[in-house]
Amino acid sequence: MRDGADLVFDLEAFAREGDQMIRRYLADGTASVGGATKRLERRLEAVTRTAVPGQLWKAWASESYPKKGPAREPTGVVYVNGRDRTRGVIAFWTRPGTVRGRSEQYLAVPLPAAGPRGRDRWLTPGEWERAHGIRLRFVYRPGRAALLVADGAQLKGRGQIADRASPGRRDSGRTTTVPIFVLLPQVKFRNAVAIDPIIQDARGDLVDDFLSRTGKR
Repeated sequence: MRDGADLVFDLEAFAREGDQMIRRYLADGTASVGGATKRLERRLEAVTRTAVPGQLWKAWASESYPKKGPAREPTGVVYVNGRDRTRGVIAFWTRPGTVRGRSEQYLAVPLPAAGPRGRDRWLTPGEWERAHGIRLRFVYRPGRAALLVADGAQLKGRGQIADRASPGRRDSGRTTTVPIFVLLPQVKFRNAVAIDPIIQDARGDLVDDFLSRTGKR
């Protein structure tokens, strides 16, 4: 009889271990996608908060699917949480480009004295006239941007918002002419936040995170 050895495989146990290994890797992938997605959102918030005045940085949001557990195709999405105006403002600060008026008309850009903007868009000259009862006057300035101004107005409140002067002020002549809109042929996007390099870094971050997690096995 020859000397030898018999190898016996428990195929069911082998299959179970293989299945558990696959599930662990899939769970690691899900966790890596979720973590990288949230970190990308926070980086976009940080750079937006630094470059853009106001609270626009709060518009960034993210979701990942599923939240946890093994998944063959986990997905992470970073998006702008807001309506058309919010998305338009994000585009203005993050993309190169130019805004032009329709049919070669001027863009009427509200000045601070115009007061609050319209919902999800700029306040229009017509809306301002109806709200304040003042007819805006066109002022042409050679070599400079034209204006729409309000005659017989006064500035009110801490925000110095223009409004129709009171009867007493009008009678005494204590009124002023206030610029309400500046008229521009076009407005270039600010492009102050470069998001493409941040997204590219996030892809590398995802890979590093996954390798770090699976390296612990």
